Amino acid sequence: MSEIMETWNPVTEEANFPVQVKCYSGFKADERPLSFVLSGREFSVMDIEGSWFEEDESGRERRVCFRVRADDGDLYLLSHHPEEGTWVLRRVIRLGGPRGDGKLRPVAGS
Repeated sequence: MSEIMETWNPVTEEANFPVQVKCYSGFKADERPLSFVLSGREFSVMDIEGSWFEEDESGRERRVCFRVRADDGDLYLLSHHPEEGTWVLRRVIRLGGPRGDGKLRPVAGS
């Protein structure tokens, strides 16, 4: 008797659009994300799996990046631009594979 094993492959989707993020503000404003809105749904941040700083090529713009696990189990890469006060969803890593029509949609007015 043979067994058929499914291969588990996460699906990575590029996003690169603005999102609304609710943050914890302790010592400084927008210290870490607590939740974000995507396609009209609010996702709670269950865990921050990593955070780091990035700079653009000129070294003038600095971003704070967070890899977060949301309440749907997927990973999201959020980028905060503190000087502009904006957040960008850069990438989604779907650990359970694609869902729905597979299209990410920014929230209107973001």
